[in-house]
Amino acid sequence: MLIGKDFDKIEISLFGFDLLEPNAFIGDSIILIVALFLAFKVRKFNNSIPFFKNWRYFYLLFGVGMFLGGVGHLMFNYWGFYGKYFPWILGIICIFFVEKAMISLLKTKSRLLWENLSLLKLILALILEIGVFCFVDMSQDHSIGLRVPAINSTIGFVFSLVVLGNKYRKEIDKNFIFMIYGVLLLIPSGLFISFKINIHPWFDKNDFGHLILIIAMFFYYKSIYTYSQKMVNKQ
Repeated sequence: MLIGKDFDKIEISLFGFDLLEPNAFIGDSIILIVALFLAFKVRKFNNSIPFFKNWRYFYLLFGVGMFLGGVGHLMFNYWGFYGKYFPWILGIICIFFVEKAMISLLKTKSRLLWENLSLLKLILALILEIGVFCFVDMSQDHSIGLRVPAINSTIGFVFSLVVLGNKYRKEIDKNFIFMIYGVLLLIPSGLFISFKINIHPWFDKNDFGHLILIIAMFFYYKSIYTYSQKMVNKQ
């Protein structure tokens, strides 16, 4: 185990390519499989209801974005930072669909306001991220490119899953608490990354984060599923 610094990145040669961080690619591929599975499960619910439709979009975009991010890690020796740009953009967009899903359940007149603010946040985050791509040198610290998606995700998750999740837990169904659990579960992942806690070269801080993301996705699905059952029982 290493704390405070990272293991040397794993390098392998395959089919004439010098590949980097295959462990990240494996983790991201597993996330894609899980995300597609959960998107398929959500698709069985009433797709005409924005809540379910937008959650399905989230799972699809999140899974694809993570997988492409894994490919970006794998091909970094050839693509450099350009292989990370599209996954980072998808990371911003998929949060927008979480916000749309959760805001769709608001029964107040302020729903339109929150929808517009969510759209404004999306546009602003995309502009800032593209600005980073164009004007910031990430050669010394590539994590700079992650800052806008990370801040955007934090704001989006705290508002939509914690604040609104707590509201819906009280007003709609107690199982919306799992939305909050899913967000709280991300805290250990942030600590592992911040303090560079690496368990093994093949299971570093990012791999730990992948595991946490998979569990969190199931927590979100728990709330989605129980709400779908509540909708069925009302019919």
